[in-house]
Amino acid sequence: MIETWRATCMQVYTRILNRASAREEAMEIVNNSLDRWSELAGASRQRDRNQLLLFPEFALQGFPIHESADEWIAKACFQIPGPETDRLQKLAQDLKCYIGANSYEIDPEWPGRYFNCSYLIEPSGDMILKYRRINTAHSASPHDFLDKYLDRYGLEGMFPVVKTPLGNIGMMPCGEIMYPEPARALAFMGAEVILHPTSDYGADDNWSWQSAKKVRASENMVYLISANAGGMPEAYRGVHDIAGQSRIFDWEGRVLAQGPTPGESLRCSTLINVEALREVRSNGAGFNRIAQARPDAYAKLYADTTIYPVNRFADKPMESKKMVREVMGESLDNMAKRDMIPPRKK
Repeated sequence: MIETWRATCMQVYTRILNRASAREEAMEIVNNSLDRWSELAGASRQRDRNQLLLFPEFALQGFPIHESADEWIAKACFQIPGPETDRLQKLAQDLKCYIGANSYEIDPEWPGRYFNCSYLIEPSGDMILKYRRINTAHSASPHDFLDKYLDRYGLEGMFPVVKTPLGNIGMMPCGEIMYPEPARALAFMGAEVILHPTSDYGADDNWSWQSAKKVRASENMVYLISANAGGMPEAYRGVHDIAGQSRIFDWEGRVLAQGPTPGESLRCSTLINVEALREVRSNGAGFNRIAQARPDAYAKLYADTTIYPVNRFADKPMESKKMVREVMGESLDNMAKRDMIPPRKK
């Protein structure tokens, strides 16, 4: 039996690194942010039950704007685990809780690339899960060198789900919520809880972003814990372009908790009952969306359809977002081949 446990969205400010002149200055900002995270985490901890704290997407770094891949790697990215995440691992140990977060990662195994990486730390301080974002315009995607990535990690490494005393947990960040496949893949890998570190508009439903959270939770019959940043001081688009309203949803898409907008907050916090979810998922009634899923009906269509070209950066890493924009032209041509849009004028 899994006891109920508390999930808390750590709605913090994101201190961007774009204006840092060098890595030393950037890492000072990162460590100042970690100081504040530690303070807030200590205030949120409830020692009478198991707890998971989730921080927002890239909240220690911000995201690259004008930087090339090499510039962003040199200034802002770090290994996971590494010295920067060591502090979070120690914090999980001290507080005896789970900590989820997201950062831009470098990996010596894949030189010249950086990943949008979501990761989960258990109370022992061990890092037990890492998920690298697939649908992305800012960083390398496993899809960019898919064959090599699958050869190295397999499906279990591409869509990792970890079994814990809290239940089966998967992670995916931010804009992945706008695509049905990542959440469905995690559900097929056994996820009962999906952690969603995000950095989105929060206050409104631009791009139907907030509606997508509700739908992903409901269609996959999972708890969705969506921790959003409370704002980005010194951001080029304004502090509150990213505006909080972290949310936690149950398997019906119901909002169990919500944070204010904008600003720092620990208010988005609630109890998670995985045993109740398992009971509903194990019921053969018509409301069981997972039991009625028929992926084989769509498998051939997926296999025969290419939109964004696969393995495009298999031999040479993406050097800048300009290269992504060029590949997007091929995506539009592929959409035209499927009669999704008219052919492009060239």
